[in-house]
Amino acid sequence: MATVTEELRVTPVKTYEGPLLRVKDLVKRFPITSGIVFQRTSGYIHAVEGVSFELDTGETLGLVGESGCGKSTTGRCILQLYKPTSGSVVFEGQELTELKGSELQGVRREMQIVFQDPYASLNPRMTVGTIVGEPLAIHSIGKRRERKERVRELLDIVGLNPNFTNRYPHEFSGGQRQRIGLARALALNPKLIICDEPVSALDVSIQAQILNLLDRLQQEFNLAYLFIAHDLSVVKHISNRVAVMYLGKIVEIAPSAELYQNPIHPYTFGLLAAIPIPDPVLEKERVHKVLEGDVPSPDHPPTGCVFHTRCFRAQPICTEAMPPMEKHGHGHSAACYFPLDHESRAVS
Repeated sequence: MATVTEELRVTPVKTYEGPLLRVKDLVKRFPITSGIVFQRTSGYIHAVEGVSFELDTGETLGLVGESGCGKSTTGRCILQLYKPTSGSVVFEGQELTELKGSELQGVRREMQIVFQDPYASLNPRMTVGTIVGEPLAIHSIGKRRERKERVRELLDIVGLNPNFTNRYPHEFSGGQRQRIGLARALALNPKLIICDEPVSALDVSIQAQILNLLDRLQQEFNLAYLFIAHDLSVVKHISNRVAVMYLGKIVEIAPSAELYQNPIHPYTFGLLAAIPIPDPVLEKERVHKVLEGDVPSPDHPPTGCVFHTRCFRAQPICTEAMPPMEKHGHGHSAACYFPLDHESRAVS
């Protein structure tokens, strides 16, 4: 009889020929209610509005944007932690929005999440061994002794001492806690891990360690990552492709190198201009275009292009309708009526 580790190491036969994950026209709106005894819906928070993208096996897609733009909500909707208002989420050819109960739980074995806050995402009353082994217990995989051995192996994989199973989360640093979260995510040998800003709460040196660990785990286990972050400098080093999100919509998507060298959407250009260059001479000479104004409230998003209230290239047509996502070559797409080119970037 195979052990838990041997069972989970078996590579499943791929029967679906297509993207591992396909998200199409995903929408999530949260109702705004008023009243105490008799509550009524007075409006909606437009958290995610028509998001579409694909993700292949072993690929990393970076999802970036300012705080409150809907990145984390998108990740939770994919996992069905939030039920989408509308749209499609297809994982290995299976429509997740139609699944419930045991069927959804079975698919969730293939998808896991690493949360942003390593302090809040671990139960302080549970030992590390119980936390990491909980997915195995929920899915009734192996006996207790086999699960303990699997937990020790997982801790070793993420660079922790296997003998730490009886310790509690408060005995670890932030970086170590995030490694525990990674070990828990790896417990069921998933195909997709949603990394919800996994390094934003960590020191810079620890961020580098976690990013290197994620890269090593991806190569070892052929994982697909949806890497959510607001720091483009972090996303650059781990992502194959990058999608830029603003106020619930994806406004630009491209291969990582292409996006950083040739941003097309003014919002992407503004985000990249905010990344400091560790060279005083280059920093002084480069073009700066600071994004002005605040992000509009998601309960009353602007008409037309959602970015036109802060855009330095906005024209009257931008207030009338949201521009469609158009291809610009080299796998590069953007939703903008007046996309940037080399000359416009140089004078902006």
